[in-house]
Amino acid sequence: MNSQPLLSLNDLFFIVPKLLENLPVTLGITLASLLLGLALGLVATALQFSHSSLLRLLAKVYTDVLRGAPLALLILLFFFGGKLILSALELPALLISDTTFAILSISVGISPYFAEMMRSAWNAVDVGQKEAIRSLNIPWHIGIARIIFPQGLIIAIPNFGNLLINLVKMTSLVNIIGIVDIFGRAQKISQNSYGAKQVAAFISVILIYWLLNMIIFYLTSRIEKKYQYLLE
Repeated sequence: MNSQPLLSLNDLFFIVPKLLENLPVTLGITLASLLLGLALGLVATALQFSHSSLLRLLAKVYTDVLRGAPLALLILLFFFGGKLILSALELPALLISDTTFAILSISVGISPYFAEMMRSAWNAVDVGQKEAIRSLNIPWHIGIARIIFPQGLIIAIPNFGNLLINLVKMTSLVNIIGIVDIFGRAQKISQNSYGAKQVAAFISVILIYWLLNMIIFYLTSRIEKKYQYLLE
């Protein structure tokens, strides 16, 4: 009879430091995807408020289609599609790294949610604020930058925190194209131990994600409380 326990503290103390070695991969993909996803979301939001009905339609199609696309499918599409494009252009397959394909796919996948967050925040700002900008003849770009944007930013912080937490968890899917993040490292530990440390490895991953999520929640809550006066 196998007396090996499914989980022990010794296993956790051994595995967690190993997983933390790959934490920079998870954090790097998260940060890069966050910046690019926000940029794409901002463009989509701007198009939704465009005077052109065609641009508004394109923005709606973009957000609707991507919100319905599974992220794992997007990662595979960007990875294999990108390789095919490089091959068709007779460019080296390693010209674009696997990590870059992962970042591009996650950024595109999260961008419609950022766009909806920004649109909702914009609409939540008191209409009187926008009318005051016009009535006082304040240049529109100054009014947006100094009045509308700060208020919309505070309104959006709770949703932003939730999206950032989801983004961190999304990075776990990059292992399907061979990128070894903390989840991928846990899988390797499980495989190398012939599954003996499988439960401990995956619980260790959950603990690390939980800690990251608590940090994000704490920071966003602090920022929201600190600047709440802007909405008063």
